[in-house]
Amino acid sequence: KIRFAFFFFFFFLFFYLFIAGPSFWGLINPQWNMCNKGRRQSPIDVVPDKLLFDPFLRPLHIDKHKVSGTLHNTGQSLVFRVDKDTKQHVNISGGPLAYKYQFEEIYIHYGTENTRGSEHYIQGYSFPGEIQIYGFNKELYHNMSEAQHKSQGIVGLSLMVQIGETPNPELRIITSTFNKVLFKGQQVITLE
Repeated sequence: KIRFAFFFFFFFLFFYLFIAGPSFWGLINPQWNMCNKGRRQSPIDVVPDKLLFDPFLRPLHIDKHKVSGTLHNTGQSLVFRVDKDTKQHVNISGGPLAYKYQFEEIYIHYGTENTRGSEHYIQGYSFPGEIQIYGFNKELYHNMSEAQHKSQGIVGLSLMVQIGETPNPELRIITSTFNKVLFKGQQVITLE
């Protein structure tokens, strides 16, 4: 069993790195052609020394309304989706955004170890976790499905998670339900 698992691991690693990994996504599926050009590809490694400072960049604004929704284990990550009948929606605006985006989903990525779990990297460093916040352009589209494949349709924000001593009460609202979604397909309703 150990030899089989070892062989399978290296076969998967070889397959991912040299046949079907991120470098080949644009070749495997025509719908992913932007990946073949090295643009709009995920995961990414943010290298701070290569970033340009924009002195005119406005502060990013996220409304501070309480929302309820459902936390779902997809088997790859945990996804929080805002209830469709939410009374007050949370909007994301400012920064580099020319439009208002309505918050709809949070993807939570984490690993089996406390050192690696983020999907993206900063200067080659993987964080223990990553929270990705997604919203759709509410000025041009009616919902996520309509906006998904359109220009300026979706905005995504990534927050890298470090493990520390100081608790985060807002994050605790969602993380306190993690024990109810341990397995793929499980979901739990989270209240404001």
